[in-house]
Amino acid sequence: MPSPLVETRHLLLLSALEEVGSLNAAARKLHLSPSALSQQLRELEDRLGGALFHRQWRRLVLTAAGQRLTEAARSVLGELTRAEAETRELLRGASGTLRVATVCLQSYRWLPELLKSFSRDWPGTEVTVVTEAGVAPAEWLLARRLDVALVAGEVRKSPRIRMEPLFRDELVALVGREHPWASSRQRQIDVRTFADQHLWLDEGALRADAPLGRALAKAGGLSPRKVTLIPMTGGLPVEMVRANLGVTVLPRWAVAPQLDDGGLRAFRIGPRGLWLDWAVATREGETEPALTAFVAALRAHHPGPRGRQIHRR
Repeated sequence: MPSPLVETRHLLLLSALEEVGSLNAAARKLHLSPSALSQQLRELEDRLGGALFHRQWRRLVLTAAGQRLTEAARSVLGELTRAEAETRELLRGASGTLRVATVCLQSYRWLPELLKSFSRDWPGTEVTVVTEAGVAPAEWLLARRLDVALVAGEVRKSPRIRMEPLFRDELVALVGREHPWASSRQRQIDVRTFADQHLWLDEGALRADAPLGRALAKAGGLSPRKVTLIPMTGGLPVEMVRANLGVTVLPRWAVAPQLDDGGLRAFRIGPRGLWLDWAVATREGETEPALTAFVAALRAHHPGPRGRQIHRR
């Protein structure tokens, strides 16, 4: 295998420049002088044979080539950081590591209970949560950068990925208690009522193969009055709804604690509701005992409603 021209220091440089946008600020972040950092950048561009940034006054703007390499830098640095942490755990006596992700980034509240049960039986296995893998869990599994994924709906099919059904859950429309819907005794809305609403959603919710995307298409290709695409991290969509700034659509189990405090109202979408089938994905043929035990623990402690389990046929 040929040796790469790019070194770790170059990856750190690219990541810092993307974050702060100028050589002086990146130099401070990396504890280097601006001249030293500028020299590193020139060296990297000379090695690769072209410009990675456009110089615009005091800022550096990525070229297409620079964007591609910076994306790789983020991925490599993230993987290296995890590898270092896992290596430290192994050196401290851990017997292995399991890397876990879920496509619902608000759903990690269920994980502590699962880990508590799992760690009693497997004290030497370190579990690492890989949040960024939730965007493309199948690809991360096939690249052996992930071991277990909790997935929902349509997932890239592959003979190398094993899917075990877990549970079915309902997607609900959430509003704040001052939203006009909140005063209604009805707990169901027609999907066509989204036509005059501001929706806070992630990009995947509107895909043609997603339950909400299908429902909007079935309603004649209906479009909400306004859609703000927003990552489903940190509970931001829920907070926007709590502030009565619109509507969001999320799995009921993911927002159950927020419903208990009375600040939100949940509505079924359509007479039969919109539903997601959840499953646990692993690589086909993997028989590592710790992995098998973790999947069993997930089946026992999964975050979904216990009354809606999906059974294998």
